Amino acid sequence: MCQSKAQGGRRCGDTPAARASRKYGAPAFAFTMELPNGVPETLTALRSCGDPLIVGGAVRDALKGISSKDTDIEVYGTTMDELVSKLRDDGFTVDEVGRAFGVLKVSKRDVVSDLDVSVPRRDNAVGAGHRGFEVDTDSPLTVTEAASRRDFTINAMSYSPELGAVVDPFDGAKDLKRGVLRHVSEAFAEDPLRVLRGFQFAGRFDMELDPRTASLCRELRPRYEELAVERVREEWAKFYTKSQNHAAGVEALVDAGWDDVTPGLRDALRVPSVIPQLQRVAGVRHENRAVVGAAVIAAHIPDADRGAFLRTTLVSKESSRSAADLVALDPYELGSAYARKTTAARLHRRGFTFARYREFAEVTEDTAALRVAEAATAEFICDGPEPPLLQGRDVLPFVPRKPGPWLGELVAESLDRQYRGEFADKDAAVAWAVSRAESVS
Repeated sequence: MCQSKAQGGRRCGDTPAARASRKYGAPAFAFTMELPNGVPETLTALRSCGDPLIVGGAVRDALKGISSKDTDIEVYGTTMDELVSKLRDDGFTVDEVGRAFGVLKVSKRDVVSDLDVSVPRRDNAVGAGHRGFEVDTDSPLTVTEAASRRDFTINAMSYSPELGAVVDPFDGAKDLKRGVLRHVSEAFAEDPLRVLRGFQFAGRFDMELDPRTASLCRELRPRYEELAVERVREEWAKFYTKSQNHAAGVEALVDAGWDDVTPGLRDALRVPSVIPQLQRVAGVRHENRAVVGAAVIAAHIPDADRGAFLRTTLVSKESSRSAADLVALDPYELGSAYARKTTAARLHRRGFTFARYREFAEVTEDTAALRVAEAATAEFICDGPEPPLLQGRDVLPFVPRKPGPWLGELVAESLDRQYRGEFADKDAAVAWAVSRAESVS
């Protein structure tokens, strides 16, 4: 039975969108979002102390039909103390390490793990960089006020599981459908990292910057130096590994005026072959996309500047070295089995494998490099160097000498001869080593 308007409940003929719009004072539309395991149980606990909404990227991804790794919950009408107390009373483990930022990590055995639960917060810029903010979690905010602190409209939507509706105060769903990245408010300028977030969003979701947003990004270019390199690497990693249309990401970076953040980058991105090659990175195994994607660009950056680019856009030293090796290797110097085997061994600790080299060759359509990778596969050194036939302990029982530098030198020479194809098997290697040791004793 419908309640009357005076009763303040559901009205006859009401819709989820109408109820959500009336409750939150913002435009809304009906939508059913599939929730990950553990989230409904957490929402039930949270409703006893406030009004929980799913916010941010999970809503955006659901509207695009993409499964989201993370689900963030924002709870209105409560405090951090009430949240912590209620969750713990209901058997949840609460990690308060992010409490200063209004965020809790919530877990419950066999239910949910590391779920982000927060209260609406107001960020006040007080200095440079991503740490230069004061976070206010005590002032009550409406859904629209809380959403206004977000970067792009596509990330400023909230989902009410209780009403089955998305609250969309800034037309994020429309922008998502149009493929346009539009900043929510002028507060966008408080954090220049948002420019790089836009760059990787453009690649991931095949979007373009709204002209006014692009203009604002260009104004923020002088503030690039404020950014911690770790945060920069994270955004590039998402571009490399998650992009479905790398060309859209590059276009957004160019439109934002941030394609010159490292020397040589702008010219490299203008090389005609780079964009088609980046497009093919989406077909590379996930664990290799970042290294291969960075190598595609780095191949057109001068040697003197290449290292700076790789250190800026890859998250680890090993990844940077591996990408540098992909670029530096000359396939015409790897024409023999000996050259391939010694290269596999020499570069192994730097993260190089011929499997990754093959993917780089496929992306760049380098037929000479592809022939090298195919030969390495036939030689069973695709994923790592050929293991040594001989170790020091294989020699000592047959030679009346104490271990010393001679033994290491002997094993190293044996490995070199092995790579040259001089030994058919381990027995042959041991026989040679014993004879060699005796002759120089």
